[in-house]
Amino acid sequence: MEWWAIITVLVGGLIGLSGDFIGRLGARREARIAREESLEDANTARIQAIEDADRKEKSAREVLAIEKILLAYFDNPILLLNQPREETAVSIGKVVRVLGFEQSFIRDRALRQRIVEICHFLDLATEGNMGEYSPAEVGFLARNETRMLLGAWARGEDLPESIEGWGEIRRSLPEIAAQWQQQIRDAGLRVTIPPLSVY
Repeated sequence: MEWWAIITVLVGGLIGLSGDFIGRLGARREARIAREESLEDANTARIQAIEDADRKEKSAREVLAIEKILLAYFDNPILLLNQPREETAVSIGKVVRVLGFEQSFIRDRALRQRIVEICHFLDLATEGNMGEYSPAEVGFLARNETRMLLGAWARGEDLPESIEGWGEIRRSLPEIAAQWQQQIRDAGLRVTIPPLSVY
C-alpha cells in the first residue's frame, strides 16, 4: 500500500510538472507570437512613417516648385510694350530654365503637362518660331496662363480652359511645330522634336 501511495504521489508530481512545463511552453509561444506581432506592427508603423515623410517632402517640394515658377515671372518681367527685344529674350530664357526644371517636381500630371507646354512655347518664342506671335506676346500670354493655372491648382480647382490668346497659340501647335521641324531639317540637322506628351 505504501508503494501505491508513493507511486500516486510520483505520478501526481509528474503530471503537475508536465502541466507546468506545457504551460510554460505555451506561455513562451504566446510571448514569441506577441513579440513577432509587436515587431511587425513597429515595422509597419516605421514604413508608414517613412512613406508619410516622403509624401510630405514631395508635397513640400511641389509647393516650392510652384513658388519658383511664379517668382521666375516676377523676377524676369516680360513686358508687352516698351521692352527691348533682347531684354525680352533674356527674361524669357530665364523663365524657360526655371519652368523646364521645376515642372519635374509637379505631381499633378495635367498641371505638369500644361506647364511643359508653356515652357515649350516660350522656348520656341526665343528662337523666333512662333509664327505671327512676337516673343513679347508669347511671354505676356504665358505669364497670365501660368498664373491662372497655378492659382486654380492652389485653390484645389480643376484646371480651367486657356485664356483667350493662349488658347489660339495652343491650337496652332501642330503648325508651329511643323515649321520649327522644317527649319531644323533646313539647317541640316536630324533632330526630331519629341511630343509634349512625354513629359
